[in-house]
Amino acid sequence: MTDDREIPEPIKFNPLKHHLGCILRFLEQSTPVSLRMLNDSLCHNYNDIYTGRLTPVEISLAAIDILKKKGLHKINKLEAWIASTHHYRKITLSDHSEWIIRRGNDHQRYIHIHPAKTGPCSVRFKGSTLKTAYRLKTEDAVSSCKLTLGTVNRARADIGLSPVKKLEPGKGILKCWSFFNNQNLPSNGCK
Repeated sequence: MTDDREIPEPIKFNPLKHHLGCILRFLEQSTPVSLRMLNDSLCHNYNDIYTGRLTPVEISLAAIDILKKKGLHKINKLEAWIASTHHYRKITLSDHSEWIIRRGNDHQRYIHIHPAKTGPCSVRFKGSTLKTAYRLKTEDAVSSCKLTLGTVNRARADIGLSPVKKLEPGKGILKCWSFFNNQNLPSNGCK
């Protein structure tokens, strides 16, 4: 798992929120306490997860390199570039993944990056759906078998979420569960 200290400055990037490889390694080793910390870091809105092969450090270095080549790696130039749009910009890395660049709150890590929702190496899930799948993934009794509504709702109750009325094949929790168990990664242009 990538430690935040491994991410080169001035990048702010949370691999446990946005990098599939780091998330899967974390879930394999998680405890109820560490899972709670992971779930607390997720918002209830949508979360975008990078599914490609680049490591968090490689992603960060590539973003820095792109910004340096454009002369935008210094804080004042970056702020002006971002402010000229809707306070974010998009860059594309060598694997065709798309990344959002924002101004971070930290003076040392002022370049905040996360996967773009539309990129070929991204998948998007609701925060509550991810929290449910993460909880299910860490249960010894739950294998890659077919989930039942009862199993899902017990997991949701355990992490403080309200029950769902039904499970729809190919949607929501079942889609997320399938993704994390089978790692059905998007193949639409991600190298």
